[in-house]
Amino acid sequence: MMTNQQTETGSESLVHYQQIFEESPIPKYIFDLETFFFLAVNKATLLQYGYTREEFLSMKITDLRPEEEEAAKSLKEVLTKNPDVTYSDYGRGKHKRKNGDVFYVHVYAHTTQYKGRDAHFTMAIDIDLKVRTEIALEEKNAEIEDILESVTDGFFALNAKWEVTFMNSEAEQMLKCSREELLGKNYWDWFPKAVNSRFYVEYNRVMSERVSTYFTEYYPPLDIWVAVRAYPSRDGLVIYFVDITEQQRIQEKIEKDEQNLRAIINNTTDMIWSIDRDFNIISANEPFNRRMQQITGKRIDRISHGDFPQETQKKWIEFYKRGFLGESFNAIWHEQLPGVLDLYEEIRFNPIVDAEGEILGLCCICRDITENYLYTKRIEEQNDQLRKIAWIQSHEVRAPLSDILGLVSLVREGIISEQEQAKVIELISQAANKLDAVVAKTVQETHNKENEQQ
Repeated sequence: MMTNQQTETGSESLVHYQQIFEESPIPKYIFDLETFFFLAVNKATLLQYGYTREEFLSMKITDLRPEEEEAAKSLKEVLTKNPDVTYSDYGRGKHKRKNGDVFYVHVYAHTTQYKGRDAHFTMAIDIDLKVRTEIALEEKNAEIEDILESVTDGFFALNAKWEVTFMNSEAEQMLKCSREELLGKNYWDWFPKAVNSRFYVEYNRVMSERVSTYFTEYYPPLDIWVAVRAYPSRDGLVIYFVDITEQQRIQEKIEKDEQNLRAIINNTTDMIWSIDRDFNIISANEPFNRRMQQITGKRIDRISHGDFPQETQKKWIEFYKRGFLGESFNAIWHEQLPGVLDLYEEIRFNPIVDAEGEILGLCCICRDITENYLYTKRIEEQNDQLRKIAWIQSHEVRAPLSDILGLVSLVREGIISEQEQAKVIELISQAANKLDAVVAKTVQETHNKENEQQ
């Protein structure tokens, strides 16, 4: 039999328990397991859902569940999942407030007896902000992942332990591995040949110094050239890279072709150079460099328009302007250089055009033709002399020779008398003397020309 003191102590405990329940900042409520009607709710529950206590005690627990939540899994199904378990963590779910707002709650419950009824003592903690933040973060992460998947750059991320934490499909293709194989693995263990390369040096620098870097490098095991950009991240680094193997090989071929071309143009004695539309030199070979140094005492990267006589500049600008009109042509240039009596050169001007046909510059090729030019000039002078001799022969020789032939014919045919023969012989002698003078003149002209050439 209980004493009055024991009864009072029990009553005080009950009151104390009710106070803890009522004043708890965590929403708590008790509902009947058979009818689902609320049996008790605390103040925090009233604040969380917006109902009055009287409204709550006329409601069922199912009234707090949104229709889509109940449709997905009924409360009865949820409660009977673990019928023998006293305490349950029902995890995350959705509830709705009196004003219709739906929010996320985390539900904990345990079975109890309340006023002789089988009941559930439940805590429904509002985690809406946390869940929606997580959802937004997941959506943002998914968006970022979609972006990284859609870019044509390879991309992967490493943590501070050099473990791969993310990898897009482009990186899989270029590195010839799957993300399932690589995620969570140490990068250097998977690519041991990269340890003794620039990759290792640059990635370690980004990790330790927290700076970004850009470099190009060749990785022999995969026979691939890549352009890499690496950036520090909160817990490691991220790497973007592009396969530039084809571009690198094209560049190497261009450089090789350029070296071969430069070797060719530098091994000729012809001067080769190009200019832009402002008459500035773009490129030149060594023979051209040597000529400019001979004329100005300077290399082409130091010469200016003022290093040349104004008249010379004027003539060259006329040539260049003609070329910029689209004409390809040859010109003969005569110059006297120190130690050279006369220098004759043939210069070829060719416009440089782009794919649209626009003239960007001129390519000029200059060849020494002094020997050929002088030889041709001598031939022309000799031809002039021969034409002069031929004229002498055809005119000055012909007259006395015709006289002689005519007089001889008269004597031979006996047309003239003996008295006239002496006169004819005198005429023949005179004509012969004229002919001899013409021959002497021709010989003298020939000797004079030979002396000029010597």
